[in-house]
Amino acid sequence: MDKAAVSVSDRGYLYGDGVFETMRSYAGIVFKLDEHVDRLYGALKVVGIVPFYTKSYLKYAINKSLKINGLKSAYMRLSMTRGGDCFGLDVKGALKPNTVIATKILDEYPERAYSRGINVKLIKLTRQDEYSPLSGIKSLNFLNHIIARLDAKRGNYGEGILMNTDGYIAEGTTSNIFLVKNGRLMTPSLDSGILPGITRSVIIDIAKRLKIGVREKRVTRAELRSADEAFLTNSIGEVLPVTRVDSKNVSDGMPGDITKLLHISYQKEVIREVMR
Repeated sequence: MDKAAVSVSDRGYLYGDGVFETMRSYAGIVFKLDEHVDRLYGALKVVGIVPFYTKSYLKYAINKSLKINGLKSAYMRLSMTRGGDCFGLDVKGALKPNTVIATKILDEYPERAYSRGINVKLIKLTRQDEYSPLSGIKSLNFLNHIIARLDAKRGNYGEGILMNTDGYIAEGTTSNIFLVKNGRLMTPSLDSGILPGITRSVIIDIAKRLKIGVREKRVTRAELRSADEAFLTNSIGEVLPVTRVDSKNVSDGMPGDITKLLHISYQKEVIREVMR
């Protein structure tokens, strides 16, 4: 067989029984690769999948995929399922996990998203369950976020923001969210039911180095709407300014100075890691 194939009985296809990681490369180097692979293995432990490959081999395979495809600036996704030939919810016997690495040319956000910011919608259709262990991992069962993204896109919003079951702000469908108030950062705490984002962690570290206060807490909708600045973080978009929430301006409706500073600082961090 000269093409990659996954069985129709694979549990990832049948039940969303697996996990994944999304990464970005710069100049042919995946940013924070160690952190992404570590988070993947943490997710595998949560769902009880025993990986077939070592971390070292996975990192080698990811880098080889970039080279084979001749890509420098790329979007990469690593997916791992429990395996195949096991119908029903019960896992019978030892399954060999299926691992897929997909690589493509990066589709970057348009420049306007950074210069003007994006409009986000607070999603009421679905809630992020902060009490579920799945809220802190990238599981293949992503329907909650897909429904939220569809809801946002129907209204021409750039991103949907999920709330948790207690009504606090959780995260975007593919992003973490930060607020700026009185010169300090505020972001939903991990117990709000959020993914511990790699870019989120980098931004928190950068802010601390810049002597910008950071508070991780349960964030209310009122705090988001009254913020001086707001922005989203993820590996693909880096730092995306949020200038409207439910079509109402955040402050003056333009990206703020701290948001811009943190984005520039993040890009410098990328350059330092890629060039070392």
